[in-house]
Amino acid sequence: MLISIIVPTYNEAGNVSSIHAGLEAALLGETWELIVVDDDSPDGTADAVRKLAGQYGNVRCIQRLQERGLCSAVQWGVQAAHGDIVVVMDGDLQHDPDLIPPMLRELRNGCDIASGSRFLSGRPIEGLTSNLRNRLSVYGNKLINLYLGVQLTDPLTGFFATSRILFLRSIPRMQADGFKIFFDLIYHNRRAAIKELPFDFRARKHGESKLQLNVLWLLLCDMISKLSGSLIPPRLVSFVGVGLIGSTVHFSFLYASLAAGAVFWLAQTIATVTAMVFNFTFNNILTYSADRLRGERFYKGLLLYSFIASFGIVANVSSAQLTYDHFKAHTFLAASVGIVIDVIWRFVVSNRLIWGQSSILKRTR
Repeated sequence: MLISIIVPTYNEAGNVSSIHAGLEAALLGETWELIVVDDDSPDGTADAVRKLAGQYGNVRCIQRLQERGLCSAVQWGVQAAHGDIVVVMDGDLQHDPDLIPPMLRELRNGCDIASGSRFLSGRPIEGLTSNLRNRLSVYGNKLINLYLGVQLTDPLTGFFATSRILFLRSIPRMQADGFKIFFDLIYHNRRAAIKELPFDFRARKHGESKLQLNVLWLLLCDMISKLSGSLIPPRLVSFVGVGLIGSTVHFSFLYASLAAGAVFWLAQTIATVTAMVFNFTFNNILTYSADRLRGERFYKGLLLYSFIASFGIVANVSSAQLTYDHFKAHTFLAASVGIVIDVIWRFVVSNRLIWGQSSILKRTR
């Protein structure tokens, strides 16, 4: 039985050979393949995988030039897999390949999904290098279990194994821009037989941590998206959420400027510009973390966003006025219609031109 190991990567060139060596030692007697799905890492991860593939016939590289994100990377890898069983693990050497044989035994004994838990060993978690990261994981686990109605010690793990058929059957219902691939898989397979196995979460040796302070925000957006039946994508949930927070920034600066003696048009201008910069910055950090603009591209993106927002403001005011006239001075309804049209306009255009696959600011290697 062929086993497909799926490893999504970004800037993991220094880990590639160690990953293969660890798998080779752990999977003696098994037939397996390593599929590395790389998001066009600037450190040359894809080239390191190709070099390894020249030495070993069971290594393949999928280099994604436009797509970004861990969830979609895993989905790509599973769809390219030849094995009956797929194992998903990180490329940062924090997941111990020695856990894979016990996972395989559980699957062969009738389990649907076998996962590695960082919290079952009872020992301090070496890979969670700060109290903040540890607390984020603990709070995230509690939130996930409450949401799913399951009791898993590590529902946010990135180390698990299942059948290729089960995973492929789930992909049409899963979200490419979701928060955690394991969470998404469990959400759509809550009746599956799941077996957790303890493992020691190692410290990183190369590369950089993917866990950022925005994890709980992304988790909440993913949950809200699922409550909508996945009709509203997580990115739109995040975009709207940032906009709602930005509106409080707008009114705070508006009233502060008025209190300081500014005339209304000046106060409104200050508030609008401040809120616009706030929304762009936090969408760049939270909503589009996988496509985050840095350096010169950040400022170019801000200028483009400002241009886009100016059209949204015109659409906002125009549609609000039309609604106001038609419904005979229903102020709240009119304002709401304008805001919805403005948000949708900015999301759709920004998603395509600033951060999306067809972004005119897309970095070149």
